[in-house]
Amino acid sequence: MATAVGSIDQEGYDLKVSPAWALAALASVVALAVFAPSGLYLLGFLGLIIVAHEAGHYLVARRAGMRPTEFFWGFGPELLSVRVGDCRFGLRALFLGGYVRLEGMTPQSELPDGFDEAGTFRSAPAKGRLATILAGPAVNLVMAYLAFVAAGIVGGLSVTAALGAGGSQLWFVISATAEALWVWVDNLGAYMAALFDTSGRTEAPVRFLSPVGQADISRRAVDLGLVTSLQWFGILSAAIGAINLLPLPPLDGAHALAAAAEGAWRRLTGRTRQFDVARLVPLAYLTIGVLVVLSVSALVLDIRDLA
Repeated sequence: MATAVGSIDQEGYDLKVSPAWALAALASVVALAVFAPSGLYLLGFLGLIIVAHEAGHYLVARRAGMRPTEFFWGFGPELLSVRVGDCRFGLRALFLGGYVRLEGMTPQSELPDGFDEAGTFRSAPAKGRLATILAGPAVNLVMAYLAFVAAGIVGGLSVTAALGAGGSQLWFVISATAEALWVWVDNLGAYMAALFDTSGRTEAPVRFLSPVGQADISRRAVDLGLVTSLQWFGILSAAIGAINLLPLPPLDGAHALAAAAEGAWRRLTGRTRQFDVARLVPLAYLTIGVLVVLSVSALVLDIRDLA
């Protein structure tokens, strides 16, 4: 990472900028604007969804007594950040994700020097930990519902009709996402056959969209106007919220399941026992591997379709 310059150090405030990485990220955004402007539309949609998701984690964590130490949009090299109180907010180079850092996520986690144990994730009550984990996906689902409702109202529906239609659309996206994942797992052989059929004549049993396909749809949605843009935003937000609820590490659903199990154990036995999610690291690597394979295969199919 480039050495931060132009730092401003004050009581509880510190601004850092990594000029080389910041310039590289700016050049990437400019290149998108020139050569693939549809990518900027997708970046805008995803940016709002990701930041809102992490804000849900952050705000509920604070309310549960935790002290988050980092709130970043993106992964990889740090572009810029500012410390406000005891938390650093900023941007990293890969914008297709984000995170809030909570200290003490496992019983064995080492804490930064001077960090109070009372502010850790593991010291919060089980219901506080469960609420913190579920807050991110919940924000995405609520945002999706509001986007569907707004699209209905803008499109001419009454408020009452739009409220009902929004709920139906939200459930449709959630159930369709779950069904698509099941079909993919149940028909993996047929999916791989379609992937390696260079003639393109073999149809995949289910299709997922890579960022290339998502960017193309984002451009079309914006071109079609506000109603379609709101509907597409709702689809993206609902799908991201639903996928994060899967009980697979490192997704939110796995942490939520662990917190729920700890709460149930305490009610049944009267004793406190914290599940060590670090034991699930091999499964987390497997999940990440499957997601990478799914993303790469979706990219191949999207490029083939666009070609």
